[in-house]
Parts: sequence; structure tokens; C-alpha cells
Amino acid sequence: MEEKYVLVTGAAGGLGSAISNELAKKGMNLLLHYNRSAEGVRALEKELLKSGVKTELVSADLSKLEGPGMLSEEIINRGFHLSGLVNNAGIGRPGNAATVTDEDWDAVSNVNLRAPVLLVKKLLPVMARPSSVVNIASAAGIRVGVSSISYEVAKAGLIHATRSMAIALAPDIRVNAVAPGYVRTNINNQRLSDERILNGILSRTPMKRLGKPEEIAKLVSFLLSDESSFMTGETVVIDGGITLA
Repeated sequence: MEEKYVLVTGAAGGLGSAISNELAKKGMNLLLHYNRSAEGVRALEKELLKSGVKTELVSADLSKLEGPGMLSEEIINRGFHLSGLVNNAGIGRPGNAATVTDEDWDAVSNVNLRAPVLLVKKLLPVMARPSSVVNIASAAGIRVGVSSISYEVAKAGLIHATRSMAIALAPDIRVNAVAPGYVRTNINNQRLSDERILNGILSRTPMKRLGKPEEIAKLVSFLLSDESSFMTGETVVIDGGITLA
């Protein structure tokens, strides 16, 4: 029987590392995608191997138009088969409707929306039936803000794409999304280091704290597992209640 892997994009980041560690605890073999974080992903791989799972590294720049195709080709050409896919890679750039640049709009949209959809499409030939896809969306795709229109629109699009893919790929492949609120990870660490911004976020969050990467990871693990076998097309919000405020 061929061995199957779960592909985690953006595996070296704070959230990607937490997801990878949680999946390794559940005995899942992992394909760890990275772009610039070669040192970080190798350190992560070293830790994961202690869990007894198999890990392999794959690299591509998903901000480029050719990125999803290059990553998919590498996975297919190396003979990997997938039992799951976690579209976790994400970037954010500041800029509202009046200030966002063309370059930032394209890069953010490519990584956060275009890549997840195209990776699912291009990897269908090596995805098991049944299998599961989990897209990492964001509460920012639900609750309108003003700090990054490119990020908010891309994540809102990913939520809609999750529903569309779920219909198209059922019943063999389930597609769900997770929409985290504020979690202290690389993508928003600088913003959260501003005490005024942090206090404003906490004041609007009913749970009065930030989320933990491990909390998001456990939800991703659930959505990949048979425990969620009747769920598809859902976006599960895990935000401490901030979208209610």
C-alpha cells in the first residue's frame, strides 16, 4: 500500500509549525512546503522526526503565477500521494482602498486565494478518495476592517472558494476552512507589538485574549480526520468572539 502524506503549505511559520506538530502527533506523514524559510523548515523537520512520522520538504514561491504549478509538479513527479492538504501559506500587506499598491494586491491575492484553489485543482490526480482539504481563511475575511484590503478580500474569497470547491469535489474530497481571529504569529507579530493596537483588539474580543497557534492546529486536525466526515463547505470561526463585537 502506498504511503500517503498531508501537504502543509507555509509550514515553517508559527501557525504552520503548530499545525505540523499536531498532525505529526496524530501519526500523519507530512510534506512541508516553504519558500524563504529553509532554515526554519529544516529545524521543524528535525523535531517532527522525533514523532516517528515521515517528512519531506517541497519548495515554491506561491506569490508568483507559476508557483502552484511548480509545487504541484514537484509533488507529482516525486511520486507522493496525499491524504490531505492544508492551505496555510499566507502573507499580509498594509494598504486600504486608497493606498494599496498593484504589487501588494497581486502578491497577497496570489498566495492567499489563487494558490489554494489551483493547488487543489492541480493535485487532484494524487489525492486519495476520500481525502480532506483545509483552507486557512481569517476572521478578517468576515469582519470588515481598513488596514489591509488585499488581505481581507483574499480571505473572503477563500471562504467563498471553499464552498464552491466543496460542491464540486463531493463526495470524495471534503473542503472546509478555518477562520482564526488574532493569533500571535509571524504574519501579525509586528502589529500586535504595538500596545495601543493590542489593547484595542483585546477590548473588542469577548474572550479578552489572543488565540494560540495550538488551538487552531487542533481544529485543523479535526477537520482532516474522520471525526468530521460529514462536514464539507464549512468555515469554522475560531476568534474569541471578535466577529460578534
